[in-house]
Amino acid sequence: MSDLPAYYRTSDAYASMLEEQGDHVFAGYLRLFTTRVPHGSSVVDVGCGVGTSTRLLRLAGYDALGTDLSERFLPDKEGFAAVDFEQAPFPDATFDAAGALNVLEHIARPRRLLDEMVRVVRPGGHIVIASPNLTSPLVGVRILADLALRRTPYLGLRSPAGAAALVGRNLARSAAAIAGRDAFAPRRPALATGIVGYDVDAVYWTNAAEVRRHLERRGCATLEYQTEARSAGSRLLARLLPSLAGQLAIVARVG
Repeated sequence: MSDLPAYYRTSDAYASMLEEQGDHVFAGYLRLFTTRVPHGSSVVDVGCGVGTSTRLLRLAGYDALGTDLSERFLPDKEGFAAVDFEQAPFPDATFDAAGALNVLEHIARPRRLLDEMVRVVRPGGHIVIASPNLTSPLVGVRILADLALRRTPYLGLRSPAGAAALVGRNLARSAAAIAGRDAFAPRRPALATGIVGYDVDAVYWTNAAEVRRHLERRGCATLEYQTEARSAGSRLLARLLPSLAGQLAIVARVG
């Protein structure tokens, strides 16, 4: 886990993977902003990588600052800054909104990151979080499908037995979270697989219910919860059984 910062700061392959992502990857994240955050708001885009999400936020009418742990990823332009957001160098209530797309799962101290995002947003402003919901049983199902179709396995998990076991383990994790348990469970990254992307570098088993509760304990009011999904079936699952959905999507108002 301690090798991750160095990996992000030096990996050309990871930077190339980020650069190859099409704008469609960011559509759900942008929707969460445009339906809740007023145009013209000052936004800090946490973990923006190569800056695509920040660029799209600007095109959507936001005054967006892009930040990332890795200076290697960031565009060499104004409006971007290398920042470790577990200890953000911004005063309290600096921004109207803070957003993070596919970032939380890569953070060793997720509660600290969430606390910092809340701290730097003014009262009445917004927190936007979109990530995979890694404690969903659908994660194990996805890996089984990857292995059956000979695709690169998500999370770098190459064992069908391990993927099947993950389905059961994640059902138990989800049930515990629904019952009120906040594990914020760490995960050992699988960088040794040589796979780039596919969340092999994830270090937190993201769980939507515990993230929502943590923000609410910090005085935030939940405005949207599990409203993003990639298909009609996934949206129905997110509406009926939000903790089991494959995606984590939360918009909260800072108190």
